[in-house]
Amino acid sequence: MNNEKETKTFKTPEQTEINEPSLEARDAAVTALASEFHENWRKTRLDADGSYEPRVKPTEDQAWIETHGTDQVDIANTAYEDLPLDWQAENAAAAAVVVDVMNEHNGVVDIDNPTIRSSVGEKIHTAWLSRNGWAKGGELDVPFDELPQDEQDKDIDQVSVAQRVFSTE
Repeated sequence: MNNEKETKTFKTPEQTEINEPSLEARDAAVTALASEFHENWRKTRLDADGSYEPRVKPTEDQAWIETHGTDQVDIANTAYEDLPLDWQAENAAAAAVVVDVMNEHNGVVDIDNPTIRSSVGEKIHTAWLSRNGWAKGGELDVPFDELPQDEQDKDIDQVSVAQRVFSTE
């Protein structure tokens, strides 16, 4: 059902309908993808006994500190939705970029097409660079196509995760 307040439909040159998601739908997609990014990272810290190797970090989220009585959070042993806002921020920002890429490509990004892979990778990498000033002037401060393959894969893997998360099959 098309609700004018929730979606806006427009035609592409090929006359294919595309529904632009509502802000609520986009926010929900960003949250779902950011959570999956966090869960994927947590898996890298999974021990044989099913626990996660702790990764304790300070937070500046005053509401979280007040609720938990500490400014220390074990990000590896905390689900995304329970993280302080400052520790959700990078995953949410990365997810927002990928959700927008997915929307631009009508939900399907052909990462096997070198032109599309390069274009999408450049958007993701440029956004990451803008959020991570510490990388300025370093080996990662290059166009996407000049990154080492393992670094390119990190950017493109975000699209693969999104395609899995948002798959309707």
